[in-house]
Amino acid sequence: MQEAALKKRITTLDQLGKTLSALLKAPLSENEPLASLMRIAEAQNKWFTAEYTLKALSYWSKQLSAEKLLKWTAPYMLNPEREKRVLLIMAGNIPLVGFHDLISVYLSGHHCIIKPSQKDSSLIRFMVEQIHLFDNEATQSVQIRINPGADFDAVIATGSNNSGRYFDYYFKKYPHLIRKNRNSVALLTKDTQKHELELLANDIFDYFGLGCRNVTQLLIEQGFELDALTRVLSSRNELLQHNKYANNVEYQRSLLLLNQAEFIDAETILMIEDESIHSPIGVLHYKWVENLDAANHWTTVHSDEIQCSVGPFPQGIPFGQSQQPALDTYADQIDTLTFLSNL
Repeated sequence: MQEAALKKRITTLDQLGKTLSALLKAPLSENEPLASLMRIAEAQNKWFTAEYTLKALSYWSKQLSAEKLLKWTAPYMLNPEREKRVLLIMAGNIPLVGFHDLISVYLSGHHCIIKPSQKDSSLIRFMVEQIHLFDNEATQSVQIRINPGADFDAVIATGSNNSGRYFDYYFKKYPHLIRKNRNSVALLTKDTQKHELELLANDIFDYFGLGCRNVTQLLIEQGFELDALTRVLSSRNELLQHNKYANNVEYQRSLLLLNQAEFIDAETILMIEDESIHSPIGVLHYKWVENLDAANHWTTVHSDEIQCSVGPFPQGIPFGQSQQPALDTYADQIDTLTFLSNL
């Protein structure tokens, strides 16, 4: 019975993946349902351009296959004897950023109470409606509630460091998984090639750098030619066509000039030699390191601030892949399905 229930949920998500794939195949000019969804998403959040909404939907169309879902869930004991009500408080920094938590709760067999971010409610609502379409029982077990009240047994919440402290206090009596600010780092060596830098540009610029998996700090081995990097970054001038991004770059440039701070102007982004991992929109931090061992030591010291490491680290993600995590790659390296299985 439990295996049949999990199989049904996997089939539902597989059908959702096929629906997304079919939706994305039609030309946008002839695809009013998708065009309307993208217009509404961008009206809610100006950072959600059509390009990046399509990128997020395309990612999920590939992940939601029965084969991948079965492989992901196989190691876990799902379908609990007593279903719990899990409150999801979602972020809204990039399109569908909270959807992995949603399907984790759905597949675990618990009830999912969703409080979407106001900045990403339309895309999440669309995905929930599709799940309801393929699984009638999910109309009761997967629900969006703008005001969830206190009718829940556990919490998964994502937000800033400030909101994280509030979540820690407010939900301390519940089993909880609280995520705070993290960013990602990349390593460049003397041997890094131009095509790798071009892929790295995606890790930096995808979703305008707003995601926790975006690279905001570069560790650069002594001897690397910075000009090679700035040429690649400056070639991405299409980013400056987006007013909000261009305004951020211009604001940061003015601030740096006013403070007479040293920086490298790569036109599409400003590079500052700085130890901190987090950087403002339109700014990329970098730090010189002697060798790979020094880079590994630095990331170990700062592991609590790092979401993922890109490049030639011992377990680094290949350049260009930071925004393409597998289903079993968990935010903050905390296994969501294990948390849900233990409720």
